[in-house]
Amino acid sequence: MEEEELPPIEITFDDIEEANQLSQHCPICAGPVLRHVEEPALTPVICGGCGTLYHKACFEQSGGKCAVLGCDHTEYVVYGRETADVLQIKYTDLSQRPSANNKSSANTKDLKHEQRRRVEQMETPGFWQKFWAWLFN
Repeated sequence: MEEEELPPIEITFDDIEEANQLSQHCPICAGPVLRHVEEPALTPVICGGCGTLYHKACFEQSGGKCAVLGCDHTEYVVYGRETADVLQIKYTDLSQRPSANNKSSANTKDLKHEQRRRVEQMETPGFWQKFWAWLFN
């Protein structure tokens, strides 16, 4: 009886991206990749091709390319840095600059009053809290 040969396994970029979302560990050293580190070598970086998270030193030690099967991308982006253009707005771009005499000042007071009212409402015990307190006291 002859054994059937199984078809080859195909790994797509979608498979790699899904796996990357499940793991926050470096694929080279298997250590956790943390966002805020003081050691420059442990700076978190992301592969520019598949989005795998690495320590900067680990990415560079892997030959300066991604270690994920089928990727081999040679560029990375520092995790948390903006990669797209940042929208910049100046006061001159706005139609009217807010001032103390402006209507926006009244809106701010109304918003602060509403915020205070909601906080007080959240701090006031509800029906079930009062009921349980009455029941057990």
